[in-house]
Amino acid sequence: MKYKIASASKEYDIEIIESDHGLSVRVGKEPAVEILNVDFQTVGKGALYSLLVNRDSYRAIVSKNKNQHAVYMRGHRFEFTVEDERTHLMRSLIGNSKTKSDGEIKAPIPGLVAKVMVKEGDRIAAGQGILILEAMKMENEIKAPHEGVVKKMLVSAGKNVEKGQPLFVIEA
Repeated sequence: MKYKIASASKEYDIEIIESDHGLSVRVGKEPAVEILNVDFQTVGKGALYSLLVNRDSYRAIVSKNKNQHAVYMRGHRFEFTVEDERTHLMRSLIGNSKTKSDGEIKAPIPGLVAKVMVKEGDRIAAGQGILILEAMKMENEIKAPHEGVVKKMLVSAGKNVEKGQPLFVIEA
């Protein structure tokens, strides 16, 4: 599984590889890839972990709120966000699909509109789910980029859409 991990100052590409010998973690992109051999155990009820990274032993306390993580280790606190590769791609595509001047939201990928969760005239909040777009057997929730009112719904359930096709219009 591949992930994007971002701290306040850096972003990392991580790939976790499971094998018969345990876990390997690939950090970075070619040609500067570091491979770490990792073993970990949960201690107690889940917030404390015992880690073995390339034969170095660590204890870490991890707190998590959605995709926000804080790790306390060796007297230091590290904060970062974690997104799987698919979520990161969808967020970046959806973020680039909106036209802020007219409030028109476009399809980030081609697919089938599986479900429409609002109707014209509904007041919506930023981040609220508007519709489900099914692509490659996966359901992708298209969310409102900002609060407002659904001025016009341009698609309906059961309709196929192309990448870049307008889906709905939000009026601030």
